[in-house]
Parts: sequence; structure tokens; C-alpha cells
Amino acid sequence: MLPNGNVLFSHGSGAKEVTMQKEVVWEYRGPEGVEIHAAQPLPDGNLMIIECGTKRIIEVNRAGEIVKEVPLNPNPKVGTHGQFRGGRKLANGHYVVPFYSERKVVELDGSGTVVREVPVAGNPCGIAPLRNGHWVVTTGDGHQVLEIAPDGKTVWQLSENDLAGNPIRFAIGVQRLPNGNTVFCNWLGHGHLGENPHLYEVTPDKQLVWSFADHAHFKAVSQVQILDEGFLAKPWELER
Repeated sequence: MLPNGNVLFSHGSGAKEVTMQKEVVWEYRGPEGVEIHAAQPLPDGNLMIIECGTKRIIEVNRAGEIVKEVPLNPNPKVGTHGQFRGGRKLANGHYVVPFYSERKVVELDGSGTVVREVPVAGNPCGIAPLRNGHWVVTTGDGHQVLEIAPDGKTVWQLSENDLAGNPIRFAIGVQRLPNGNTVFCNWLGHGHLGENPHLYEVTPDKQLVWSFADHAHFKAVSQVQILDEGFLAKPWELER
């Protein structure tokens, strides 16, 4: 959600900004055959988008013009759907991108040069960069949420069965809250529809604060944004 009350989201092969009255006020459509799993508002008013298929990060202005393009280099054997998931642009101008099928998270500088590469046990999907340089990473069918330090070491880990009676299925969208708790999406595809909650909030000592389940209205939830006080001032941040 943006400060004006509109919602920006990626969808399949594009991205949109939509009002609460469901009016599309901005849209980007990717080239035919691409998949887009990441869209991020930037401080300068542009939008960052990551395209699978064309293998690139782009920054797009409000006129729909591409003002910056950064190439990505996945393994050539990886098909479009398996290339990338929800990446972010950092305050220092770098980018962090989950290479989904290659089981790694990559940090690139503004020109696309790789400066850090961290292997992940699972399929990295969501990433929340923290101010201390750590990354909170969800691992898809790896059934884990990890906090990874700049040296590549895992300093916190929530595993598949750490929440009694609430197994982690496909861990995807993630957000770190000001109090240190972690909120993440428990996507229920791949054979688990209707079985478990869609969302969890968990403390650093792995205690469940709350969960959300509404299988009548939601099939599977892939992203979450907590709209607490102060968040909308800087919607490009996942940690306040």
C-alpha cells in the first residue's frame, strides 16, 4: 500500500497500481512470455520490477518508460518460471534477488556485478533486508524462514515443525516488524489447500503470536504487508 492509499502489486506478467475503488492508475506490461514476481516502489517515484524470461531488473517511471536496466544471469538450464522471486532494491543502490531454482540469494551492485551470493536450503522466495545488513529469507518448499548475516551464516531459523500443530508449508512473503517479530505467508498450494493458516506472526524465540486462516475467502496467500503506524511513509522498506 502506498501513502496515497493505492495498492501496488505484481501479477503474472506485469504490475499495477490500483485504487480502493479498483481503478487502475498505473500499469506496466512485460514482454510476451515473461513472469514478474517482484514490484517495489522506490524513493524517487520510480518502480523496480524483476522479469523472469528477459532476465533483468528494470526501473520504470510513471510514464511507463524503462529508465534503468540491470541484467541477471541465471543458469541457462533454468526455465522462465524457475528463475527469480521477490527481490528488493537496497538503500545503497544494490539489489538482492532470490534465484529460486538455483537455491541462492544474490546481491548485485547498481551495475549488475555480483557482490555477495548465499546458498539457501530450499527455494528462496521472499526476502526482507534488515538495516543491520541481515536478510530474512523464506525458502518455499524448504519449509523454513531464515535470517542470514552478511558473512552468510544463518543466525536464526524457523523450521517446518517449530510451531506446534502448525507446519510450515510453502514459506513465501515475509516482513520483519519493529518489535523483532516475523510475519510470513504460509502458501498452501502444492497439495495443502485448506489445511493450515495462511499467515503467522512469530517471536524471535519461536513463539506463535497469532495466525490467520480464512479458507472460505482465500485459497492461498503469497504476500503480506502489515499496515501499522509509520509504515506508509516509506513503503519501499520492509523493516521500520
